[in-house]
Amino acid sequence: MVVKIPVCIEIGPQGSGVFVPDCPGCWVYGHTKESALKKVKIAIKQWFDWLEDHGESYPKASRKFEIEVTESMHVAYNPVKAGKPEPLFWSEVLPVKRDDIKRTIQLMKYSRQDLLDLVSHLTKEQLDFKPPGLPRSIRNCLKHIAYVEWWYVNRLNIEMPEKFPKDLFGLMNHVRGLVIGVLEKFPREKMRGVHQPVKYKSPTCDLWTARKVLRRLVDHERLHTRYIRKVLKKFKSSRVQRDKKSKSV
Repeated sequence: MVVKIPVCIEIGPQGSGVFVPDCPGCWVYGHTKESALKKVKIAIKQWFDWLEDHGESYPKASRKFEIEVTESMHVAYNPVKAGKPEPLFWSEVLPVKRDDIKRTIQLMKYSRQDLLDLVSHLTKEQLDFKPPGLPRSIRNCLKHIAYVEWWYVNRLNIEMPEKFPKDLFGLMNHVRGLVIGVLEKFPREKMRGVHQPVKYKSPTCDLWTARKVLRRLVDHERLHTRYIRKVLKKFKSSRVQRDKKSKSV
């Protein structure tokens, strides 16, 4: 039996973004609608592998699937660009349950383990390397991950402390602790309905739900973990080129 997995797509003039509501952490971009949909098929397979890497098991039948575009949104901005608007899809309006929150916490644990395995032993040079053609250093990316987690929860008008440690990994641990603390005691009145943030309003799209926030908490870190892997490859390549130049002198 072939399972159909629903996907949601933003189609912009310069690119498309696709996420998978039933697979939190599956969020891909493509320069065209077709390339984004092709990438998301690969991402879903990798998502199952990711869960298995963290000790979960899935029947082989679940690997036989077709994607089904259940929501599409044509937008004027570029969904591939950092800092894009955050549109609300109908699939994200459904209320969440305690089990959804517990599942999110578990997936966040997996994604943070992956991230720390990747960055915890990096040198200062690696952390501050500014890759040509890419927008962020790894240090900047890690700060971004931490602050955005705090920002996502704030979208639901849930108050959290606004003082943060200066140490990079202290910052990440501090914010993650705050976010998990909120999730473990998630206010029932925030589990349903559409919310508009009172503080730090966005001038473009400011409609948020608990389901949207839960998905983004997993999607965002996994997306930037992939970015950091890309930066590390560029760092390694730059070192190889530098070594070749030094030997030729």
